[in-house]
Amino acid sequence: MFKGLGKAFWNTFFPSVCFSCGCKIKEGCLCPACCGSLKFLYPPLCRFCAKPVGDNKSGLCSGCRSKTFSYERLISILSYEEPLITLIHLFKYKMHDYLKFFLSGLIVAHLEKTGISLKTHDCITAVPMHPLKQKAREYNHSALLGKLLANHFQIPFQDDIIYEAKLKTSQAALDKSKRYENVQEAFKAKEAARDKKIAIVDDIFTTGATINSCAAALKEKGASIITVITLCKTPVQ
Repeated sequence: MFKGLGKAFWNTFFPSVCFSCGCKIKEGCLCPACCGSLKFLYPPLCRFCAKPVGDNKSGLCSGCRSKTFSYERLISILSYEEPLITLIHLFKYKMHDYLKFFLSGLIVAHLEKTGISLKTHDCITAVPMHPLKQKAREYNHSALLGKLLANHFQIPFQDDIIYEAKLKTSQAALDKSKRYENVQEAFKAKEAARDKKIAIVDDIFTTGATINSCAAALKEKGASIITVITLCKTPVQ
């Protein structure tokens, strides 16, 4: 009885609201309308940057044909637009770590809907965060997503397979040319990567500088295949 009264009191004075539009909701973090406005990315997409490629049989956009990549495939789930922008900001910077369940659920649901399984991989890892930065934020948001994906697909999550060797400037503050310079030799991998098929998880794909640097470090240590999974990608690179 008292438990029911307590819940009723909480719902009356502290009702759940949609993090995007602010309307009252019974549960969750987005109302049905805002949830329905999430823009999922469907094939055919460029396998390196997730841009639409139409009926291009090569599977590559014009911008990626002349480039080299250290990973074999990028899978981005959503377009980086509202209301996702708000959720990611809360998740990364405002200690709303519980959003990992909703956000990882979006990834899993879309992978399953598009017929993609990660069970053929030997392990999942995440883009690492420098210890000083992680201490300030208290958690690595990409690792939180990666662990839940590993649990779902029942494969190991290895957070010790790659690390950030230097404290770099935030990529968000840099233009495209500076992003590649910023992450040059920023990441180091360990021998545990050798001969493994690895999925790397990150939140946002923008230029691909960070994720390509991570993949290069893993390949240098002998990783066989690298698949990149990002929650979203920016509409314009």
